[in-house]
Amino acid sequence: MKRRFHVLVIDDDRTLCRNLSEILLENGYRVDCLSGVETPNTAVRQISPDLLILDISIPGNGLETLRRLKLHHGTRDIPVIVISSESALEYELLDVFDFLPKPLDEKRLLDDLARASSLKKGERNVLSPLDAVELALFQGYLHLHSGLHFDAGNVRILERGIVRRMRALNLDTVRDYYAYLNKFAESRRELLKLLGLLTVGETYFFRYLPHFEALKRTVLPQVLRSREKTRSLRIWSAGCSTGEEPYSLAMLLREHFPQVRGWRIEILGTDINRRALEAAREGLYGPRSLRVTDPIYRSRYFQQVGSSFRVIDEIRAMVRFAYLNLQTDCYPSADNGTQDVDFLFCRNVMIYFRPETMRRIVERFSHCLAPGGFLFLGHSESLSQVSERFVRESKMEGFFYRLKDDGMNQAEAVGGEPPPLSTAPAPTVPKVQSPREMPSAPPRESVYAEGMKAFQGEEFARAARLFDQVLETDPRHLGALVGKGFVLANQGRYPQALQCCRRILEIDDLFPEAYFLQGIVLEAMEDEEGAVREYRRALLLDAAFVAARYNLSRLYRRLGKPRDARRELVNALRILEKTAPEALIPHSGGISREVFMEVCRGDLERQEKR
Repeated sequence: MKRRFHVLVIDDDRTLCRNLSEILLENGYRVDCLSGVETPNTAVRQISPDLLILDISIPGNGLETLRRLKLHHGTRDIPVIVISSESALEYELLDVFDFLPKPLDEKRLLDDLARASSLKKGERNVLSPLDAVELALFQGYLHLHSGLHFDAGNVRILERGIVRRMRALNLDTVRDYYAYLNKFAESRRELLKLLGLLTVGETYFFRYLPHFEALKRTVLPQVLRSREKTRSLRIWSAGCSTGEEPYSLAMLLREHFPQVRGWRIEILGTDINRRALEAAREGLYGPRSLRVTDPIYRSRYFQQVGSSFRVIDEIRAMVRFAYLNLQTDCYPSADNGTQDVDFLFCRNVMIYFRPETMRRIVERFSHCLAPGGFLFLGHSESLSQVSERFVRESKMEGFFYRLKDDGMNQAEAVGGEPPPLSTAPAPTVPKVQSPREMPSAPPRESVYAEGMKAFQGEEFARAARLFDQVLETDPRHLGALVGKGFVLANQGRYPQALQCCRRILEIDDLFPEAYFLQGIVLEAMEDEEGAVREYRRALLLDAAFVAARYNLSRLYRRLGKPRDARRELVNALRILEKTAPEALIPHSGGISREVFMEVCRGDLERQEKR
């Protein structure tokens, strides 16, 4: 006699079990019930079911029960179907067989049970590397549906995401999962669940302060004057991750522009990661997200909750968050708030796209913007060779793009402008080697530390003043000299920046940051061979200088030397792998080791595609 598939239903009061038992028994399943218990693992192991149906109510014990079951070796491989009225949990619980919202879809539940009963039971899913055919399948599918791309450089992220979903779905092979993904990408939101495991986002409040300073002092006043009749303003943060950027924009408006109270202000944050969007709506952040936030903003717009900080309700109400896929979804559109946008922020997002995808997205962005609208990209992202529909502007030591008027001279187009200062993630804190610095009195070092803090927070004007203050008392202070050089370079004052470099090398000709800075400046001045020479000199003195290797790789690629470009990227990745987790990488724009690794892997993929 064939053994009946055994289903265990766990809920706090057995209400769900009473409702399900009849239909499950009628369809030939064996059913047991278990109410919430303090030691679910022991009870489940004793019953030994083939599948669990778990009710999760808020408040209730369901989430804790699921956590314990998934952590324990004896129960973690039992497939679990979660039933809950908390629909947002679907994108949090990515390790369950299926998530069924209430009211319950009985047909889908029975389909789940039929599929689960046809699968083998036991340990599985120790994933070997994707073979060439499997990789090509997922590459094509994900590029088509999301714009994301994976190759040898970042394939481990893809493999880890696939194996988690395979374990959750009790599937044996990658081909089985690919078939499941194709079949249930929309009906069971499988594509969104996989993307939630593949996308990497790191941000913090008021990231890249020059953009916010330019908005506060020049750009917003100009735009608000032009909107006085309509009394409306529309802002879109595309790729907003966990919401720090759109909330920062809301705080800026509330703090510095009281005249817009009563206006129709629309701030939209979109992303393809549902879990990130849920975190954004909750508005609760750790101290690291506030690391460059002015104390005034911290005191007025956050409430401390234990060791975390929650954005106040007034600011949260100003921002709307929504799912949007830049590759496949519709924009511009009045229905989703992406039409007639005054300010469009898409910072540190398109570095993950192929060039052709980036060109297509930027073209669509140009149609989303209102006449004269502004596009803000990340430090390392440039519209050079991407679009001629924008004019590059530089204010308050930061650059951004304005939609070109129809009558604008062709020479003003972005395509004819010089590239941004660095094609790598933009330089931030100079990596000063203290053993080479001359000893200084504590007061001077305190001013220098403040200058470094201002530089790290991208307050370049303040940093320059503090570095000058240090140099007044110690003209040979290497840290202040290199810091001032970076400030000058960011302002486009290249001859003065090179003078700083020469002064440093007169004092210490073994200071790698001076050569690195010279490379950045020469590259901006289109002396590419000279820039290669300076980056290589920096690496001769400091072989672990990741930003120098990255810049050198990008430069080699432009010079038509793909083998050299790939070598430097591989070396950069090897160094990053040995770097402490979550460490901030010097000269990277304040990004962490993990995010920098993804940037390097993405570049490797693009190179190998050519």
